[in-house]
Amino acid sequence: MDLITGIIFFILFIIIMVFAFSMGILSPYVGRKEIISIIAIGFVLGAIGGYFFINPIYEESPYVIGNIQGLFTMDSEVINLNVPSTSNISDVTNKIKNINGVNSVTTNGFELKTSHIKNDTMVYVENYLKRDSEIESYKVTSNSISVDLKNDASSTTTLVSLVNWLNNNAGVSSEFAFVHIQVFVNANDLIEVKDILKDNHYTIISIEGPVQDTIHYFNENLVPNYVIVFFTGIVGVIVAMVGVFVEPLTNFTRRFKKNRFNRP
Repeated sequence: MDLITGIIFFILFIIIMVFAFSMGILSPYVGRKEIISIIAIGFVLGAIGGYFFINPIYEESPYVIGNIQGLFTMDSEVINLNVPSTSNISDVTNKIKNINGVNSVTTNGFELKTSHIKNDTMVYVENYLKRDSEIESYKVTSNSISVDLKNDASSTTTLVSLVNWLNNNAGVSSEFAFVHIQVFVNANDLIEVKDILKDNHYTIISIEGPVQDTIHYFNENLVPNYVIVFFTGIVGVIVAMVGVFVEPLTNFTRRFKKNRFNRP
């Protein structure tokens, strides 16, 4: 939801509250016995307004808070991409570096899909990976090998070496591979950079960073929607009751002023 949509939704909720207030003002004409009905209508109007107009705004609030944080933080957000190994990785990283808002781009590993790896062969592969000084961590399954590198090393070089070793020494064929690329972005440019990457058909795996941590925290701690609906229903009741008592209060104020100025 963009800012304009959020403002429109809030204005629509205010309009509904105006209806609730108007119902309260009309109480002298429908009789005081109908106050219960007016309160009920105020609650229903508030709940409906909350469900359709306040809930969407509330659900977007973590992203609003995150965007505000992004305006003031100097930390970078990290966009993790998977790029096919058949691509020209050097060319890809150079193109991404030229996007406005991108601070740096690194290649930090890859994921290789393979033919079936037997259990005994799996141990053999793990021992090979363990000996490679460029590899920080790895995970071997029955049909894939994931590798994280220690530094911004050449992922393609390590990948090619592994593919050759698997084929020549382990009897495991390679099917296809993805190179992991990390894009470090200014927090306040994250949305624009993300949209550009999507438009260029890059596969975004995840986004990490302090702003994302804030968004995740507030997303996990949002109260249920029914609480917001109930709360806005109570707001509707309060607004309706203000309308009920606005005329008696106005009359009292007028009498008070009249008596005050008519004193001898």
